[in-house]
Amino acid sequence: MKVVVTGAAGKIGRWAVRTILDAGHEVIASDRKLREESASKNFVQAELRDYGQVCQLLMGSDAVVHLGNIPTDVRNTPQAIFENNMLVNFNILEACKDFKIPKLVWASSETVLGYPFVPELLSYLPVDEEHPTVVKSSYAMAKRLTEHLAEMYYKLVKTQVVSLRFANIYEHDEYQKIPNMHWTDEQKDFQKMNAWAYCDVRDAARACLLAIEKSDLGNEIFHITAPDTIMPDLSEDLVNRFFPNVPKKKEIRGHETLMAIDKARRILGYEPRYTWRSVLNNDGTPKALPEDQLALTNI
Repeated sequence: MKVVVTGAAGKIGRWAVRTILDAGHEVIASDRKLREESASKNFVQAELRDYGQVCQLLMGSDAVVHLGNIPTDVRNTPQAIFENNMLVNFNILEACKDFKIPKLVWASSETVLGYPFVPELLSYLPVDEEHPTVVKSSYAMAKRLTEHLAEMYYKLVKTQVVSLRFANIYEHDEYQKIPNMHWTDEQKDFQKMNAWAYCDVRDAARACLLAIEKSDLGNEIFHITAPDTIMPDLSEDLVNRFFPNVPKKKEIRGHETLMAIDKARRILGYEPRYTWRSVLNNDGTPKALPEDQLALTNI
């Protein structure tokens, strides 16, 4: 397939380009800033707020992996985030419709579920794709409205649109910071804002690949996280301590993620491969890294 990856200079984008290339597909990488060290030899600098540039970028492609948004609630005003992300997402969906591009995968967010989570607004845990959405920021609003737009465009043209709700993304070399950043009692309470969910960037990239390689998905939303929480505690213990009155939708086992990935496992074949537990012991001391992990430090 000929695959366009937007936001290719970003955190997930860099790994998505490598992962899709490694799977044997042709990749056109794009961002509004140059990144000459991109794994793809085909790198196009494009401004996605300009519909003409979007059309030129996407024309003739078989699939689009759209990661080109302002990625967080911080460092930008709410107006700038909403204006940029909504216009960019609209242009991508409109061009996919106009050029009848068969497959679109785009990055939604955990924030549509009610970030920061509070017990009063959680219907149950683990949260899954059927959980009610609760929007609390312009960033989350743009993501949720784009999920609605995706549904509308699917009904118009019946091409595949997949929304991936990513949790907080971690690079492999960021795990060493977790004990000091997250494991104090104060931080455990603070991190309940997303039910302690996270996702390794390599698993996020693989989810993008799985979504473009699947066919006949229609319009679907999937949660994409690590298999566990970012805490050393058992997941049920965390729920009992910090969300004691929130119903449990299913049995919670071991350290499993509280942002359920059952649907992605069942339909996409998504099985996360990376976790902080392969890097750190439960007391926060580092494990000896295997050779393939050490090699990543040179990327």
